[in-house]
Amino acid sequence: VIKIAELLKEKKYNLIILDTAPTGHTKVLLSLPQAMKRWLKVADLMMAKHRFMSRSMGGKYVKDECDEFIENTAQDVDRVNNLLKNQETTEFVAVTIPEPVSILEIEGLVKDLNKMGIKVKSVIANRVMMAEEKCAFCATRLKDEHLKMIEDKFAGYQIIKMPLFPTEIRGKDSLNEYGQILFGEKEFKITLPWRWLRFSDIPQSKMAGFLKKDLNFVICGGKGGVGKTAIAAATGIAFAKKYKNKKILVTTTDPAHALSKIFDQAIPLTTEVVLIKGFDNLFAIEIDAQKRLQNWKEDYREGIEEVFRKFVGPGVNIAFDKEVLEELMELSPPGLEELMALTEIIDLIKENKYDIYVLDSAASGHLLRFLELPDLVRDWLKSIFKILRKYQGFKLEEIAQKMVDLSKDIRKIQELLFNSSKTEFIMITIPEEMGIRITKDLAASLEKLKVNYNYIIANFIIPSSKCGFCLAKRKDQEKYLKIIKKQYSDKNLILVPLLDHDIKGVDSLKELTKTIYGV
Repeated sequence: VIKIAELLKEKKYNLIILDTAPTGHTKVLLSLPQAMKRWLKVADLMMAKHRFMSRSMGGKYVKDECDEFIENTAQDVDRVNNLLKNQETTEFVAVTIPEPVSILEIEGLVKDLNKMGIKVKSVIANRVMMAEEKCAFCATRLKDEHLKMIEDKFAGYQIIKMPLFPTEIRGKDSLNEYGQILFGEKEFKITLPWRWLRFSDIPQSKMAGFLKKDLNFVICGGKGGVGKTAIAAATGIAFAKKYKNKKILVTTTDPAHALSKIFDQAIPLTTEVVLIKGFDNLFAIEIDAQKRLQNWKEDYREGIEEVFRKFVGPGVNIAFDKEVLEELMELSPPGLEELMALTEIIDLIKENKYDIYVLDSAASGHLLRFLELPDLVRDWLKSIFKILRKYQGFKLEEIAQKMVDLSKDIRKIQELLFNSSKTEFIMITIPEEMGIRITKDLAASLEKLKVNYNYIIANFIIPSSKCGFCLAKRKDQEKYLKIIKKQYSDKNLILVPLLDHDIKGVDSLKELTKTIYGV
């Protein structure tokens, strides 16, 4: 948000195009201006006492660097906030693919954007199969009911259908072609291989050995759009089928609620732990991390209110100190809500209800921050403790204890995730350039944090075929599979085929489970 503000202030560019994070975190990004206003309010409250004391002792107050920072940043935040909601200059373009889970996710995003006052006029349906000559596999990927679903869900919006290209969109030439088709300057035409290429069949059930590990915690992670949620759900099913005497819980830190959609449960997964239909030992929940964080903050505020109501220490200026202490939680680091989701898992672990936890993580960029967050939050808590010590005249024991408890939970999270033989990370990628780059960054962070990972799943592999379109796609994929094999020669590379149907509901998840784990 600050960077966008700087670009606006510099006026170097006539148009700014922002590629946002996956759906759930896009909502967080767009709500940041309001969050930053609250942070600035706290900083201003802290300065208010300093200004009051200066005027009381010296008769006047001269603005300093802190005042200028607060004022300038507030102007920057207002500038971004006004831009986002200016329907004359700003437009949000929603992008989906013709698959039910993605369509429902983008439908929710568009509704939230409308509530925020952010304009949406166009929806792009990307990767639509338009090859003139289609094999049986290609034909199953083009489903009229999915395109009809997009038309029904986004009636009243401009819907633009963009084709699935036979080769990767990368580099100036292919991006230029994509842009010409997007803006109607050129018709989509494809060039397919003139001779058949031969590729080996995709081996199946290669992760059966993974289920033999004595694990308590499994994290499925990778960049957005690589199929993390489906593989996390399939992993939960695999453990549930393998160990009938163990209770398995599948959960998520992603605010997009994809887990509910992938299990296709009649009962929402967002309020409480739900038993998955067809199992007596498989459970799922989407933890409302934002709500949990908000409740934690409210408990803190109520505690401060109670203390000031009962007791006022000598020499304390209530007009300033009470407000500062009440608003202190607004200075919490971004991403704390994701960590709060794991503290709920810690609570479940304390209850000893489940044996194995499978976590569908947020997209890689957010996951990296999430994994590195425990140390950041512990430093933040230390700063809060220092401030609380200044109010020794108040009985802040209960409030301090809440901080101590959170700090202990964070330490348990670190013990659970880092350098533990009971935790394993499953790396999920796709054989494309961006998939490879994100995998490299994620692998470096996992090794730095000493998080175990021994399996890399390359998802959406095109099955062997005589179809020119399929062969062109597979040829691209093989190039990147060779890179993965070379860069991660000490890891187990698992190839998972692109299926000819949507993965939604327990039956389709069971099929994916059998393909990956053989159970």
